[in-house]
Amino acid sequence: MPGRAFRSFLEIVGILAGAVALAFVLQAYLVKPFQIPSESMEPTIGPGDRILVNRLAYRYGTIERGDVIVFKSPQDPDVDFVKRVIAVAGDTVEVKQGLVILNGEPLIEPYVQAPDSSTFPSRQIPEDAVFVMGDNRRNSDDSRFWQPPWLPLDNVIGEAFIKYWPPERIGTL
Repeated sequence: MPGRAFRSFLEIVGILAGAVALAFVLQAYLVKPFQIPSESMEPTIGPGDRILVNRLAYRYGTIERGDVIVFKSPQDPDVDFVKRVIAVAGDTVEVKQGLVILNGEPLIEPYVQAPDSSTFPSRQIPEDAVFVMGDNRRNSDDSRFWQPPWLPLDNVIGEAFIKYWPPERIGTL
Protein backbone atom coordinates (compact mmCIF):
# COMPACT_ATOMS: atom_id res chain seq x y z
CA MET A 1 0.00 0.00 0.00
CA PRO A 2 2.64 2.62 0.86
CA GLY A 3 4.24 2.15 -2.57
CA ARG A 4 0.92 2.85 -4.31
CA ALA A 5 0.41 6.07 -2.36
CA PHE A 6 3.92 7.22 -3.20
CA ARG A 7 3.38 6.49 -6.91
CA SER A 8 0.10 8.42 -6.81
CA PHE A 9 1.87 11.32 -5.16
CA LEU A 10 4.61 11.28 -7.83
CA GLU A 11 1.96 11.15 -10.55
CA ILE A 12 0.22 14.23 -9.14
CA VAL A 13 3.54 16.08 -8.87
CA GLY A 14 4.34 15.13 -12.48
CA ILE A 15 0.95 16.36 -13.70
CA LEU A 16 1.35 19.66 -11.85
CA ALA A 17 4.90 20.15 -13.18
CA GLY A 18 3.67 19.46 -16.71
CA ALA A 19 0.82 21.96 -16.31
CA VAL A 20 3.22 24.64 -15.06
CA ALA A 21 5.62 23.95 -17.94
CA LEU A 22 2.75 24.12 -20.47
CA ALA A 23 1.53 27.43 -19.00
CA PHE A 24 5.06 28.82 -19.23
CA VAL A 25 5.43 27.78 -22.88
CA LEU A 26 2.01 29.22 -23.76
CA GLN A 27 2.84 32.58 -22.16
CA ALA A 28 6.33 32.74 -23.59
CA TYR A 29 5.44 31.90 -27.19
CA LEU A 30 1.69 32.00 -27.89
CA VAL A 31 -0.63 34.02 -25.66
CA LYS A 32 0.36 36.31 -22.81
CA PRO A 33 -1.92 37.96 -20.26
CA PHE A 34 -1.41 41.63 -19.39
CA GLN A 35 -2.97 43.89 -16.79
CA ILE A 36 -3.55 47.49 -17.86
CA PRO A 37 -1.90 49.96 -15.45
CA SER A 38 -3.08 53.32 -16.81
CA GLU A 39 -5.90 55.30 -18.42
CA SER A 40 -4.11 55.79 -21.75
CA MET A 41 -6.43 53.46 -23.71
CA GLU A 42 -9.78 54.47 -22.17
CA PRO A 43 -12.56 53.88 -23.03
CA THR A 44 -11.39 50.84 -25.05
CA ILE A 45 -9.33 49.39 -22.19
CA GLY A 46 -9.35 50.76 -18.65
CA PRO A 47 -6.99 50.61 -15.69
CA GLY A 48 -7.14 47.17 -14.08
CA ASP A 49 -8.57 45.50 -17.20
CA ARG A 50 -6.83 42.30 -18.17
CA ILE A 51 -6.18 41.42 -21.78
CA LEU A 52 -4.70 38.56 -23.77
CA VAL A 53 -2.01 39.21 -26.35
CA ASN A 54 -1.39 37.02 -29.38
CA ARG A 55 2.40 36.75 -29.59
CA LEU A 56 2.26 35.07 -33.01
CA ALA A 57 -0.01 37.62 -34.72
CA TYR A 58 2.81 39.47 -36.45
CA ARG A 59 5.16 36.58 -36.95
CA TYR A 60 2.77 35.35 -39.64
CA GLY A 61 0.87 38.55 -40.39
CA THR A 62 1.40 42.27 -40.69
CA ILE A 63 0.50 45.10 -38.36
CA GLU A 64 -2.42 47.13 -39.67
CA ARG A 65 -3.76 50.56 -38.86
CA GLY A 66 -6.23 50.31 -35.97
CA ASP A 67 -4.61 47.26 -34.33
CA VAL A 68 -4.21 47.44 -30.55
CA ILE A 69 -0.70 46.23 -29.74
CA VAL A 70 1.46 45.57 -26.70
CA PHE A 71 5.12 46.53 -26.97
CA LYS A 72 8.30 47.38 -25.10
CA SER A 73 8.55 51.13 -24.56
CA PRO A 74 11.18 52.66 -26.85
CA GLN A 75 12.14 54.91 -23.93
CA ASP A 76 12.43 52.12 -21.30
CA PRO A 77 12.55 48.49 -22.51
CA ASP A 78 11.60 47.27 -19.02
CA VAL A 79 8.14 48.85 -19.42
CA ASP A 80 5.36 47.41 -21.59
CA PHE A 81 2.79 49.68 -23.24
CA VAL A 82 -0.50 49.09 -25.02
CA LYS A 83 -1.52 51.53 -27.77
CA ARG A 84 -3.39 51.70 -31.08
CA VAL A 85 -1.51 51.67 -34.40
CA ILE A 86 -2.30 54.91 -36.24
CA ALA A 87 0.17 54.72 -39.13
CA VAL A 88 2.38 52.05 -40.68
CA ALA A 89 5.58 52.20 -42.77
CA GLY A 90 5.24 54.59 -45.70
CA ASP A 91 2.27 56.49 -44.22
CA THR A 92 2.48 60.20 -43.51
CA VAL A 93 0.93 61.28 -40.21
CA GLU A 94 0.26 64.70 -38.74
CA VAL A 95 -1.77 65.92 -35.76
CA LYS A 96 -3.43 69.38 -35.91
CA GLN A 97 -5.33 70.58 -32.84
CA GLY A 98 -5.91 66.94 -31.85
CA LEU A 99 -7.12 65.86 -35.30
CA VAL A 100 -5.05 63.07 -36.85
CA ILE A 101 -4.31 63.59 -40.54
CA LEU A 102 -3.27 60.32 -42.19
CA ASN A 103 -1.90 60.50 -45.74
CA GLY A 104 -3.55 63.90 -46.18
CA GLU A 105 -7.02 62.82 -44.96
CA PRO A 106 -8.61 63.29 -41.51
CA LEU A 107 -8.70 59.99 -39.64
CA ILE A 108 -12.13 58.92 -38.37
CA GLU A 109 -11.59 57.68 -34.80
CA PRO A 110 -14.80 56.60 -33.06
CA TYR A 111 -12.74 55.07 -30.22
CA VAL A 112 -11.45 58.52 -29.12
CA GLN A 113 -13.92 60.07 -26.67
CA ALA A 114 -11.66 62.71 -25.15
CA PRO A 115 -9.72 64.44 -27.93
CA ASP A 116 -6.99 66.86 -27.04
CA SER A 117 -5.45 69.87 -28.77
CA SER A 118 -2.02 68.42 -29.42
CA THR A 119 -0.03 68.99 -32.58
CA PHE A 120 2.56 66.85 -34.30
CA PRO A 121 4.38 67.88 -37.48
CA SER A 122 3.89 65.87 -40.66
CA ARG A 123 6.27 62.91 -40.73
CA GLN A 124 6.57 59.83 -42.90
CA ILE A 125 6.86 56.54 -41.02
CA PRO A 126 10.04 54.64 -41.94
CA GLU A 127 10.28 50.95 -42.82
CA ASP A 128 10.15 48.56 -39.86
CA ALA A 129 8.25 51.06 -37.70
CA VAL A 130 4.72 52.19 -36.77
CA PHE A 131 3.20 55.31 -35.21
CA VAL A 132 1.05 54.59 -32.13
CA MET A 133 -1.29 56.62 -29.93
CA GLY A 134 -3.45 55.91 -26.92
CA ASP A 135 -7.22 56.23 -27.30
CA ASN A 136 -7.25 58.63 -24.33
CA ARG A 137 -5.20 61.32 -26.07
CA ARG A 138 -5.10 63.60 -23.02
CA ASN A 139 -3.36 60.94 -20.95
CA SER A 140 -1.10 58.94 -23.24
CA ASP A 141 2.67 58.70 -23.53
CA ASP A 142 2.87 57.80 -27.22
CA SER A 143 4.64 58.44 -30.53
CA ARG A 144 3.80 62.15 -30.44
CA PHE A 145 6.24 62.60 -27.57
CA TRP A 146 9.06 60.16 -28.36
CA GLN A 147 12.36 60.77 -30.11
CA PRO A 148 12.31 59.33 -32.71
CA PRO A 149 8.50 59.51 -32.91
CA TRP A 150 7.82 55.95 -34.02
CA LEU A 151 7.91 52.48 -32.62
CA PRO A 152 10.40 49.99 -34.07
CA LEU A 153 8.68 46.74 -35.03
CA ASP A 154 11.28 44.84 -33.01
CA ASN A 155 9.66 46.25 -29.84
CA VAL A 156 6.25 44.73 -30.61
CA ILE A 157 5.24 41.85 -28.32
CA GLY A 158 1.93 41.08 -30.02
CA GLU A 159 -1.65 42.03 -30.78
CA ALA A 160 -4.11 42.54 -27.95
CA PHE A 161 -7.23 40.65 -28.97
CA ILE A 162 -9.54 40.16 -25.99
CA LYS A 163 -10.42 41.66 -22.60
CA TYR A 164 -11.13 38.90 -20.09
CA TRP A 165 -11.40 40.85 -16.84
CA PRO A 166 -13.48 42.32 -15.27
CA PRO A 167 -16.37 40.10 -16.35
CA GLU A 168 -18.67 43.00 -17.28
CA ARG A 169 -16.07 44.25 -19.78
CA ILE A 170 -15.27 40.93 -21.50
CA GLY A 171 -14.99 41.34 -25.25
CA THR A 172 -12.80 41.59 -28.30
CA LEU A 173 -10.66 44.63 -29.00
